[in-house]
Amino acid sequence: MLLNSRKLSRFLLYFAGISIIFMYISPCLATYNFEGVPEQDELIETTSGTVKGGLYVDGGEGLKETPYVQEFNVPGDSVKWARMYVGVWGGTEDKKGTLDLTVNGEDFESVDLEGKADSGDDEDQNPSIYCTGHGVYWVAYDVGTNISTGPVNVEAKTEGSIDGRVYGIVLAAVYEDKDGEDTKYWIEEGNLNLHGKGWSGDMPSTHDEGYADFSGKIDADKYKTANLAVAYLCGSPGLEDSLYFNDEQLSDGDNKNDIANSKSYFDLKFFDVLDFLTEDDNEVKFQRDDEDYVHPVLAALTLGTGEAGSSSDLIVSGLTLPVICAGKDNVIKANIKNTGKDSASSFQAALYADDEIVSTASVSSLASDKNKTIEFNWKPASDGQKALKVYVDYANKIKETSEVNNFNAPVLAKIVDMTPPEIEIESPEDGGFVDAGEITVSGTVEDTSRNLTVDVNGRKAMLSDGSWSAKVPMVSGSNIIAVSAVDKANNTAKELVVVNKKASFLRDFNESSRSKNQSKTISANETLHISWYKDLLQNKIYLFFKNLISNWWRRF
Repeated sequence: MLLNSRKLSRFLLYFAGISIIFMYISPCLATYNFEGVPEQDELIETTSGTVKGGLYVDGGEGLKETPYVQEFNVPGDSVKWARMYVGVWGGTEDKKGTLDLTVNGEDFESVDLEGKADSGDDEDQNPSIYCTGHGVYWVAYDVGTNISTGPVNVEAKTEGSIDGRVYGIVLAAVYEDKDGEDTKYWIEEGNLNLHGKGWSGDMPSTHDEGYADFSGKIDADKYKTANLAVAYLCGSPGLEDSLYFNDEQLSDGDNKNDIANSKSYFDLKFFDVLDFLTEDDNEVKFQRDDEDYVHPVLAALTLGTGEAGSSSDLIVSGLTLPVICAGKDNVIKANIKNTGKDSASSFQAALYADDEIVSTASVSSLASDKNKTIEFNWKPASDGQKALKVYVDYANKIKETSEVNNFNAPVLAKIVDMTPPEIEIESPEDGGFVDAGEITVSGTVEDTSRNLTVDVNGRKAMLSDGSWSAKVPMVSGSNIIAVSAVDKANNTAKELVVVNKKASFLRDFNESSRSKNQSKTISANETLHISWYKDLLQNKIYLFFKNLISNWWRRF
């Protein structure tokens, strides 16, 4: 009996040991899971600690073909820990390919991207491969021994049957600085697939929330700065999602309901969360809201004991303007510089048009005496002229040696209208039949300019609050109704429909016969036969002539 008890005790100890080992190595496995890896509902901690220095997090730039090149500039005296992240779009979870990474000229071993076929049998792999959803990859490389402070150049290439475009490359580096402050940090990673019913609308369930827990007790009064960095893949502008820190909703400038809002499916955002710190176990919640698919992949929290950038000085050293088009997305580039002695981290810049904020951009960090180009996306509602200026640290979160030089002199920008109106014919129905000799044609029109004219078969239409209408005569048989809309910049849109007027063939035929001095009279049965044949012929050739005329009409 005693022997059996000892055997049972040894077995339980053995089983417990194996379980503990498995718990620690399982996050490194690369097994695919549609909902999320290595956990379905939360990111996992990859490192945490305290350093005399700081945590550098930076990256970009959005979905692009490879080779994808990214540059970084790590501050401080030495790198204590670093991890490079690459987001890759696979196309589907069934496609396979490879990823190759080069850091400062040093090549990493080629990585197999196998989607749901990945068995995850390499426990000690570098990198860790997190694949979820329909082939969305987040690949994490340990690069602490491959980089140092200063410039870091990275290149990623993909091959194979996968789509292969890269969402973005992110570097997270813990650095030491002998003149720096004490910084406490946490970094959490993974790949959570928050989704609705899917694009097809037939998925059996949704995945609405994900979390990142920064565990441990802290003395909240000790810290003077608290900055949160989060990274997303696959978010879409205009589809709502939200972010919470300890149940407090965070905002990105004036925006709080569409955090993952980049049009290029990659977002790296920074937030000041000092006012929301708690003494124990701070938590981030990612909420999907209306997004079809959004993948939180990284969360980093840093707490600092000193004033943020107390000897930094941020200025705008240049503004690059493209041809700015009304009603379209435009990219405005600004070059900013830190002319102070300290690095500045986790601040935002704003683009103003006539003293109104029209776009914001997050800046992870800017070392002393360094430059950085930031981009603003702006979609002006109308043409005209606007005075543009960029204001760095517009929320005044960074303590600087000078607070009065954070913006450039306003630049007068001309906004041109190159977008044709959007016109729609609502009535009559394309291909329909009418009896009347005159009908009302109506529809809607939208444009960035209110100065519009709409013509229907050469007749000027009546306009009222985006709606238009005009009366046009009908003749027996097929009638082409051509509508054109022209704005004040002479941008033109054209649409047409074909409407069939039911013919009175007895009258039309007799009129035609009289004009040719023909004397034959058609019987009622013959009239019916001709009418039936005429309608049948129209139906057969309608689509052919409709397409032919449409192509010709839009060319002019």
